[in-house]
Amino acid sequence: MTFSSGPTSFNPVVASPPQLGNLTDMSLLKNIQNQNFTFALINVTNDNALTGATIVGKTSRDGGAQAPIAGTVTELGNGVYNYRPTAAETNGNCVSFLMTATSAVPENLMFLTGGLHKNVSSQHITFGLFTTAGAADAAASVSVFVSKDGPAQSSGGGAVTNLGNGQYDYTPTQAETNGNNISFLFTATSDIIQGLSIFTVT
Repeated sequence: MTFSSGPTSFNPVVASPPQLGNLTDMSLLKNIQNQNFTFALINVTNDNALTGATIVGKTSRDGGAQAPIAGTVTELGNGVYNYRPTAAETNGNCVSFLMTATSAVPENLMFLTGGLHKNVSSQHITFGLFTTAGAADAAASVSVFVSKDGPAQSSGGGAVTNLGNGQYDYTPTQAETNGNNISFLFTATSDIIQGLSIFTVT
């Protein structure tokens, strides 16, 4: 008895990997509901954890105008709060949330849903500025310094936009994103300096 067979081919169907977001900053996913992040509030008068606060939040997407937050705030205890944004609030490449309350040092949180892309123009990052007394500086004259992959800083050549309530947006130049790790330093007279170190994605 003889068995014969011709050539065969096997073409497996490979499922697409799940969307994991930007692993370099463990970001929120874009335009997805039922996500959460936490933040802490400090009492500006004594540096203790601020408990029992009524949160006033503002959100901005890709450098756009602020809007009041529409999601849900839950107090977890010890000055820590959880926020569940709406899907619409995450529908941007750079989504930011400015959280504050009476007697609180403002807390700015920025999420890059797709990461900061290497050597790409027209991207956004946000930051908050507050005085050494812990109050939001809503009218700061901001200086920006940028360093790529460790060398000396240079003055930022991008655009700073005042979003209001002590929150600012910076649009770096394309050249400023052309590195694996980009460090941004934001300063203003009488304010606490703010630094961001971001790993780029391709």
